[in-house]
Amino acid sequence: MPLKKGKNIEKIYSNGLVMHTCLAVTTEGLPLGLLDQKIFARKLRQEKARKGRKPHDLLPVEEKESYRWLEVLMNTKEALGDTEVITVCDREADFYDFFKLSDQIGAPVLVRANVNRTVNRKSRYAEKGVVKLWDHVRKQRETGSFTIDIHRREKTKHCQARDARTATVTVRFGSFRLNPPRNNTKHDREELSDIDMYAVYVLEPNPPDGEEPVEWMLLTNLPVRSFDEAYEKVLWYCLRWRIEMYYKVLKSGFRVEACRLGHAERLTRYLTVMSIVAWRLFMITLIARTDPTTPCTKLLAEHEWRVLFLKVNKNKKLPKKTPPIGEVVIWVARLGGFLARKGDGPPGTITLWRGWKRLADLTEGWNLATQSDTCG
Repeated sequence: MPLKKGKNIEKIYSNGLVMHTCLAVTTEGLPLGLLDQKIFARKLRQEKARKGRKPHDLLPVEEKESYRWLEVLMNTKEALGDTEVITVCDREADFYDFFKLSDQIGAPVLVRANVNRTVNRKSRYAEKGVVKLWDHVRKQRETGSFTIDIHRREKTKHCQARDARTATVTVRFGSFRLNPPRNNTKHDREELSDIDMYAVYVLEPNPPDGEEPVEWMLLTNLPVRSFDEAYEKVLWYCLRWRIEMYYKVLKSGFRVEACRLGHAERLTRYLTVMSIVAWRLFMITLIARTDPTTPCTKLLAEHEWRVLFLKVNKNKKLPKKTPPIGEVVIWVARLGGFLARKGDGPPGTITLWRGWKRLADLTEGWNLATQSDTCG
């Protein structure tokens, strides 16, 4: 599948590649690695939009792009077995088949709601006095409030820009029955049952002037019967931002979108390798900021930190004690151009990436120079 892009639209052979990644993090936010990743090309759309029901609506979920969410859930369950993993997703994963599979294989999920669907229906057909999800949860009593950190966001075609701030939010929660969509194609082949779910509604009642309020409707098949359990789910959802930070490392730090490989298979292999490197860099950076006293040998090989020390600290002898990771990360950043002045903040992704590449070259040179089977 060649990828071409030029001034003439007719010479574009595909829509490019899409990467869907499942990143494992601890409840403290430390990235542990990649659980699953899919890199694929979207099909070129040749059908024009029609009024009423679209052909895409008649397709089974196995033939839709959204099926990748189900594949990730199955692969994660198979890989980790009985280890408890909560899959946290954005609004794109808010559809019945995803929750149904989660319920069947015993893989808990936490998803931000995208659809204000009708809930607690008694049958598949239209009824009087039905209730919508938002209305149902808003009727629940307010159970408490707390503060969360809101990250800065750039303006896009889908959302407005916002400044970073600390928001005070209130919490409501309640149970409901998730009903299968009436137009689900599986109704003709099997009986689609209701799913018992819980919703956690987070709202910022007094946002700053000119800012949109924080409003999250979180859906889960884990029990939520107290404020503490609701608060726990909100903290888990806040960790979803880790995947955005991970993609920032890939895009801004490694600049993978600037890669000019002309074939999809080569680009896929390149993205796979860079994804692993990006995770390792991301993990080490976070450890250096949150637990800087960790011995660097837990993340670097012995010869790596020794080569790094001798390069950065010229005319100094190797220390007898293993240096901490917080100090070593600064050394790596200095290789990438970081000045490490007193008023400078923590090093950024780009300088760290340059430093790691430089360290890799230095380490390879060290290994070649110390090999016993040398010429001459």
